[in-house]
Formats: sequence, C-alpha cells, structure tokens
Amino acid sequence: MAIKRGGIYLFDLGPDMTGQPRKRPVLVVQNDQGNEVGATTVVVSLTSVVPSELFPFQVHLPTAVLGKPGVIHCEQIKTVPMDRIEPDLVAECSAEVMAAVDDALRASLAL
Repeated sequence: MAIKRGGIYLFDLGPDMTGQPRKRPVLVVQNDQGNEVGATTVVVSLTSVVPSELFPFQVHLPTAVLGKPGVIHCEQIKTVPMDRIEPDLVAECSAEVMAAVDDALRASLAL
C-alpha cells in the first residue's frame, strides 16, 4: 500500500451501533519513510464544518481539494493502523496547504 504524506484517504472507524461501516477522510502527516515501512501511520482529522474563526492549530481546507470547504484539525492527531486506511487516494494537499499544516502541528504540539 502506497500511503503518502499529504494524501487524503478514507479511514475505517469500524461499524457503528447498527453495524453500518463508518469511514472518514483523514490527512496523512507522517513522513513517507515511516509510511513505507511501518504498520501504522499518523493522521489528522478533517471536517466540512467551518467555524467563523480558526484556531492556530487548524487549517482551512480549500474547496478545490474535496469539492467543498473544510478544516484540517491538527489538534486531532492519531496513530492508526495502515490496514484500516483504504489504499485509494481521495485527494492530495498542495505544498502550500502542507506548509500550513506543519505550522499548525507545531502550534498544537508547542514545538
């Protein structure tokens, strides 16, 4: 599986209480070397709910990426198993968006 940093993929949250599958888009933030050899990767959550103001640890997701505006929540960092990520790339973030994500991650982690 070729999971790449900056890629948006669907993550399998497992079935809900009714047995329906739950899949959510996530942005991969782990480096590609780790993605190539590891059984896990590091992701942040995305949402289409856009608040009137963003915190320093959140990044605006341009409409062009997924067809509607969104927010990248860099305060919601998760290590997830690779086998729960669908291998098909949903979308890819630009270098500019990833630079903003890097800044937001630094803010979130106080680095």
